[in-house]
Amino acid sequence: MTVRRPWFGGKLEALDTQRTIAIGFAVVLALMALLAGLGLAHMTTLKQRMVKLSTESNVKIESVYQMRSVSRERFASLAQLVVLRDPFDRDEEYLRFMAQAEEFIRARDRLLGLGMGPEESAAWNRARHLIQRDEQFHRQIIELALTDRQEDAMTVLLRDVRPIEQDLLETFNDMIEQYRQANQRALSESDAGYRMAVVYMLTLALLALLMGMAVAWFVVLRSRHAEMQLSRQNQAVTATAKELSWAASHDSLTGLANRREMRRRLSELLHETRSRGACHVLLYIDLDRFKLINDSCGHFAGDEVLRQVAAIFMRHVRSGDLVARLGGDEFCIGLVNCPDNKAYQIAEAIRDEIDQYRFTWENRVFQVGASIGLVKLAPDMEVDQALKVADAACYQAKKHGRNQVCMSSDSRAV
Repeated sequence: MTVRRPWFGGKLEALDTQRTIAIGFAVVLALMALLAGLGLAHMTTLKQRMVKLSTESNVKIESVYQMRSVSRERFASLAQLVVLRDPFDRDEEYLRFMAQAEEFIRARDRLLGLGMGPEESAAWNRARHLIQRDEQFHRQIIELALTDRQEDAMTVLLRDVRPIEQDLLETFNDMIEQYRQANQRALSESDAGYRMAVVYMLTLALLALLMGMAVAWFVVLRSRHAEMQLSRQNQAVTATAKELSWAASHDSLTGLANRREMRRRLSELLHETRSRGACHVLLYIDLDRFKLINDSCGHFAGDEVLRQVAAIFMRHVRSGDLVARLGGDEFCIGLVNCPDNKAYQIAEAIRDEIDQYRFTWENRVFQVGASIGLVKLAPDMEVDQALKVADAACYQAKKHGRNQVCMSSDSRAV
């Protein structure tokens, strides 16, 4: 006997199957939507966090770099204030010194405005303590210098201020390294969080079967995009660090080494002279008739003259020689492993080309010259002494009619 099922039985089974498929599909869609939502939210949060960390880290590093650079400039300005004899020049250098203090304060406030963790606060407290000690000696040196007690001021500068400046620069370097390490830790933590999110999303993708696999593929694409963004940000940070490093040792107008870099290189040349008897010559160059161009045509014309004269210097030196701008229209050239007679020939060639050089500005033609002082570096010289001897030789060249080359007869005289 055959048992027949009710006619509506097939419809009920079909209805149950459709309901099951619909529910299953709805679950898959819900898992997919949840996966997409969680993935997008996490990626957005990760991106925002990384942008914030990268921005803050860049600003902090830039602020510390700026404070370190200004600290070096203030030390150089303070030394210049001590050695200057003319009251007007001292007043001008004092105003420059105070302007550098304002620049330092702006960089400091920008750094403190971003907030600090315990390690940053500890490093900053060390730096602040050194800055406070440094400022006390700065005031003492300025008072001594402005009252024509240069020898006492120089003693305080070398005995008290220079060690503090060195400790302060090391503290700033420690802070920069601390920020770099913190940035690396943040990147590692974000990467770990990202991997955990990927595992969670892949788990949901397995439950969603083929739809989940599609979402996982989407996550992979997003992850590659995030890694590319992080790579670009790291490259930008590296490029910024290189630019800051270059700016800290070069003159922004001429591209030559600045006063700080010149002193560092000159110290190395003097060390080579003492340690292995190397023969190096220092040229001190002061442009003649430059003030006329500045006064009659303005600083834009003067800046262009300085750039073109710097190019003339570079045509007469080798890649290993030192070419630096000391400030204004004063330059110095360190000729490495160069006999004094050859150095004299090079100086004459530079002087002759500058003498032949003509500067045209708004249908006016100007001629400049160069007074050059030479000194052969001696083993018993220090940086300041070498500069003073070369400057004195340059002064003799100006005294004897300008546009001349004068070699110092006594390398130990100041």
